[in-house]
Amino acid sequence: MAIKKIIHLPVKVFLIGFMGSGKTHWGQIWAEKTGLTFFDLDQKIEEAFQMTITDIFEKKGEEKFREMERFHLRKFESENNFILACGGGTPCFFDNLSWMKSEGKVIYLKARADSILEKVMQETEKRPLIKDVNQSELLFFIEKKLGEREPFYAKADFTLSVENLNDKSLNECIPELE
Repeated sequence: MAIKKIIHLPVKVFLIGFMGSGKTHWGQIWAEKTGLTFFDLDQKIEEAFQMTITDIFEKKGEEKFREMERFHLRKFESENNFILACGGGTPCFFDNLSWMKSEGKVIYLKARADSILEKVMQETEKRPLIKDVNQSELLFFIEKKLGEREPFYAKADFTLSVENLNDKSLNECIPELE
């Protein structure tokens, strides 16, 4: 009979990285494997405002979206034992990254620009920052944004290359979850 390990500390995991890096995909897998609760920050914002992220960007603007994002991120202060997939820009605005690091562990899912391009090409309508661009413009946009965001992403507690991820990758960062 297998004995389940009991975790005696609150666990707060914040996944950061560029759109298409697999934050939601891997967050769901790791949450199921570890018994943590999975949340998606963009989904929480959409539920609260009854609008898609694309509509929020178009109707209220990026500045208002970033304020809403900060507000909903802070709601996780009272939560424990979760994995939160953050939006690609979340750590780059206000003091979000510092706040996440003070609350829990921040894990950067690092992906190459060509890998991101391949994943997001099928989803441009759902992603407000890339909605109306062609493939070569999109690659340029990804490379530019990655360059801008990398200094923030690099401050994460852990960096995992998306090319090497598996269902045990989270345990490399937080062995207590094993």
